[in-house]
Amino acid sequence: MEILQLSLRDFFTLKFLKYTLVPFIVSFIFLGIFAFFGFSLLLEYFNTLFGEGNEILAWFYSFAFIHFLIGVLSFLLTSFVFIFASVFLAILITSFLTPYIASQINAKYYHHELKNKVSILKVFLHMLWILIKFIGLFILATLLLFLPFINLFVYYVVIYYLFHNFLILDVSSSILNQDEFKKFCSQSSALEFKFSTLCFYIISSVPFLGILLQVFFVIFLTHLFYQKVLNLNHKVLNDDDTNKP
Repeated sequence: MEILQLSLRDFFTLKFLKYTLVPFIVSFIFLGIFAFFGFSLLLEYFNTLFGEGNEILAWFYSFAFIHFLIGVLSFLLTSFVFIFASVFLAILITSFLTPYIASQINAKYYHHELKNKVSILKVFLHMLWILIKFIGLFILATLLLFLPFINLFVYYVVIYYLFHNFLILDVSSSILNQDEFKKFCSQSSALEFKFSTLCFYIISSVPFLGILLQVFFVIFLTHLFYQKVLNLNHKVLNDDDTNKP
């Protein structure tokens, strides 16, 4: 709760709200265009499939209810892709801001001197390894679609794996040195990190919240890393700093 209070206080300052606008505006514009054309293309595909298919499909498609059902299905599929694509695009955009966010929080609360920073190449290789494992899990999830009940949640769980690891990688590489980063990555994330990213993931399932609160997620995890991994206590030298742009 203490970290949550610190994070909320930081998030609602002018400088961090400015950071929030960057991933929100870019993601909203880019993926809004994608959603519009994606819905149109998907609806057109279903129209072609049922309109030019066999006579049985064409007969079913002649009912107004089927038209409505196809429209709803197209909307749901497009919305699902839009929500999670927007979240990962926001993560990518925010990753360029994470070093600045972490440095400002460090300067205000922890005053930790970072030496021997993690190289960009190491971060890239680690990200590549996460993507390879994600692809394997995605293929396995596709096979599990044939099992009853499981198929409703399997993709949601697999996408969480990617969400969790990308967020943790983004923040940890900006705070830890190479030895600390290597040690942290060799172990399973602590329960606090899993629970935090799970909550963020559930919040991100709500349209627009995932891209609007991405900076808050980074702020919270930054405090969590400093306090739980580096075992540092927060000290505020000047509360007025929160109001500086």
